[in-house]
Amino acid sequence: MASSPLGPINHTSTIQLLVQLISTLNSSLPDYDFSNLQASDFIHESNLDLVVNKINSYLLNYALEAKHHGVRKKFWDTLDSVINLKKCRLYSFVPDDESEVFGQGHVWTMNYFFVNKEAKKIIFFTCSATRKLQFNPKMDADPNLIQDGSLDENIFEMEIDDHFSPAKQRSHIDLTVPWSR
Repeated sequence: MASSPLGPINHTSTIQLLVQLISTLNSSLPDYDFSNLQASDFIHESNLDLVVNKINSYLLNYALEAKHHGVRKKFWDTLDSVINLKKCRLYSFVPDDESEVFGQGHVWTMNYFFVNKEAKKIIFFTCSATRKLQFNPKMDADPNLIQDGSLDENIFEMEIDDHFSPAKQRSHIDLTVPWSR
């Protein structure tokens, strides 16, 4: 029996999971078509702690936590309250051509799926970093915004797509942290 990162390839549950992951990508990134993906395009992440540590080190790093005490705990508590992390299977997706999907100039990207089959929920967590000041059209239009300190951007916020629910709800959870220079 052929196996894949999602499970035995000829099992109905594996095919359903593949369709759900592809549907989630297509819904989350509507400018791209992921319908040609195969199960082998995903990676099963067997260790929740490794994924948590990677997200913590890249996104919720110690400098951010020192400046905005409790943001890391708030992030993980919010995510856990929505999907129950301990009951999730984790998958990652690394596209063949990241520049095609996520645009040029990204320093790094992360694409994780938190799948709780029991609760019938998937969270697609995607995050990327761009070169400092490269992506903000306000800054390109007026470089004085940076110098006078009047620019107040947000570091991150989280949207949660519930692709299993009959209503296909999109919940927005605000974990916004003000950016200041």
